[in-house]
Amino acid sequence: MSYKPVTVSQMECGRKIANEKKVGSRNFQRSIDDGRFAAFLEGLKNPIPPAGCRMHILRATVILDQPWNEAVNAAGPDTPANYNVRKVGDLYIPTGAGAKEEEYILLNYPDGTGNWDKALVWARQEELKQTVPREAFAIGKENPTLHNTLGLNPMYVVATTECTFEDGRRACDVWWGDAEREADLDWVGLFDGQDGWFLFRKEPSVSKPKF
Repeated sequence: MSYKPVTVSQMECGRKIANEKKVGSRNFQRSIDDGRFAAFLEGLKNPIPPAGCRMHILRATVILDQPWNEAVNAAGPDTPANYNVRKVGDLYIPTGAGAKEEEYILLNYPDGTGNWDKALVWARQEELKQTVPREAFAIGKENPTLHNTLGLNPMYVVATTECTFEDGRRACDVWWGDAEREADLDWVGLFDGQDGWFLFRKEPSVSKPKF
């Protein structure tokens, strides 16, 4: 789903609602001048989670071209040397160079009714972008106690761009459990439990020129 600008008819509906609420021209203008209206609109850009789901928003700085196993170790210092996650770096080539801070959306299905396909359908509806493993790894590195913050132990965060490994659909994730943290490569079909968070990226705001 691509961005579509607000229509004149939608703005007219907003004007009618404001008048019905007896806001008045003066107060409406004041909300524009002091930033309240802009703040309200900014809030509307946040996605709406599916019924019964949890959503968490955070920021993280991703090193776009960080060497693969260096990123794995930073995210999951307890990751064994023989884990398959260490073997798929060539399937996820860097998306750029240097570091970039982004805003991320984590989606969780507490009742266990979610799965990979459901999460991706929701993300497309909400105009979110799928994430690559280095983004999940950055969240693991910067948030070593995220499981405590979210009140879910153990738990994992899965990057939402899959790969094919040993003839199967796989995806990389970071797992938290008590004081341990690992990076993993798991079957896409396994991401359907109550302890999982699907990771998506918000579209950056686009500034348009003023005429």
